[in-house]
Amino acid sequence: MDARTTLAIGLGAALGVFCLARPDVVLRLSAFGATTPDRTGRYGDDGAASSRATWVVRALGAACLAVTVYLAFA
Repeated sequence: MDARTTLAIGLGAALGVFCLARPDVVLRLSAFGATTPDRTGRYGDDGAASSRATWVVRALGAACLAVTVYLAFA
């Protein structure tokens, strides 16, 4: 296994675990979950993310882990 594949496995596993463990933080760091309709509050003070958005982030985290497992065993 070359260095690029090893790095991809490490970064993919870290991203997947982070998305599964803390989807609310991932949404707050992204532009996907941080939009406010009135744009009057401070950035990030718009409350909790919707449950649908957190499930989307968890699904993306699971997909990252699936690709990581595929790369590790291929």
